[in-house]
Amino acid sequence: MRILFLAHRLPYPPDKGDKIRSFRELEGLAQHHEVDLFCFYDQPEDRQYIPQVQRYCREVYAEELSWFRSRAQASLAAAMGRPFTTAFYHSPTMARHVREALAARNYDLIFVFSSSMAPYVESASQPVILDMVDVDSDKWTQYAKHTPAPASWLWLAEGKKLAKCEEHWTRKFSMTLLCTGAEVEILKRNLPNERIEALENHLDTNYFNPAGIEVSPEIAALQPYIIFTGSMDYFPNIDAVTFFYQNVFPRIRAQLPNARFVIAGRNPSREILRIARDPAVIVTGTVSDMRPYLLGASAAVAPLRVARGVQNKILEAMAMGVPVVASSVAAKALPDDLLPAIHVQDDPERIANFLIGQLQRELPATQATIRHTLLEYYSRLGWRDRLEGILRRVVLPRQQSETRQQNENGLAPIADEFAVTTAREEFAPIKAQKR
Repeated sequence: MRILFLAHRLPYPPDKGDKIRSFRELEGLAQHHEVDLFCFYDQPEDRQYIPQVQRYCREVYAEELSWFRSRAQASLAAAMGRPFTTAFYHSPTMARHVREALAARNYDLIFVFSSSMAPYVESASQPVILDMVDVDSDKWTQYAKHTPAPASWLWLAEGKKLAKCEEHWTRKFSMTLLCTGAEVEILKRNLPNERIEALENHLDTNYFNPAGIEVSPEIAALQPYIIFTGSMDYFPNIDAVTFFYQNVFPRIRAQLPNARFVIAGRNPSREILRIARDPAVIVTGTVSDMRPYLLGASAAVAPLRVARGVQNKILEAMAMGVPVVASSVAAKALPDDLLPAIHVQDDPERIANFLIGQLQRELPATQATIRHTLLEYYSRLGWRDRLEGILRRVVLPRQQSETRQQNENGLAPIADEFAVTTAREEFAPIKAQKR
């Protein structure tokens, strides 16, 4: 199949939630199909990764977002009563390149990652799969409950405006994907008859494998420690770390004065940097390889109070055999098969008691069990086969209809374009552009 893949961020490196999911989907599609990628990148240094993505694509068009222009567009949209989510990623240049690609190539399918890119293909004639990932409108509404005014007013208004767009796209496109069954239920409340399905996050369990990973002397010097991983400019992560530091960590330190709290992730906010003034707290900033930090931890925490979709931080810690304590909100999106392998708790004192127990163990007795539970789940999931099955159910009926139409018109049947194709060994030149 020939597939046009749109993404709001360059799906590489796969080091944060949305990039991990979009990269795994791109990688999965490229195994059997010919893919053209059109995307933005928001950090100038990300340009160096375009050749890495090119290995999976026939053609790549990557456009650098303008910090000023995107924020100006979003502010103007909010003032005019339109969603700022899509306005932030609006680009006439991107729109032109997408139109030209649709006109020049006979794509069998358009795969859209994130609702921010949906407006670019609203008029396309090809089948469109929209991976919404989360129901963002509901996420913004949840933000409003955890932020003071006037920010809460902004989030609430955005949630209402975006919800109308999400309903429109779900009705218009061939299928809408979400990362969990819980998200599917939210979207289906007002759209019970539409094609909405869950495609769970994929995890490379071979990469996240404690075998062969060493804890460096620098990391070992921090032990014993509890770890939180994630982008630290993201509100739910900032809120979770602040909650843990203020309500749980003091209880742990009261019994174990040598315990440390490691916050590992890019772009620490001002709130996180203030917490880092405590000598018992280590803020790493960007980490090129999270596995040694996970392996050296006595436990991982995910005390999120605002959470959507499956938290990759939980899956990665489990794959490394690290005990995890998660809030009920964060655990809600996990498959039932994985819940017995983590500790679900919201009460600060009980969280602290569990973590004290883990910190006092040299080698957690449950380490092998945790990883085994995760491996069993992914072996049953058959993620790549599920993705391919979704493509078939969207594209095959259209091709069968076209074949019937050609037969009725007395024309030779068209070839089955769904036949598996191998990726080309030579690719078109990389295109990258600023705007």
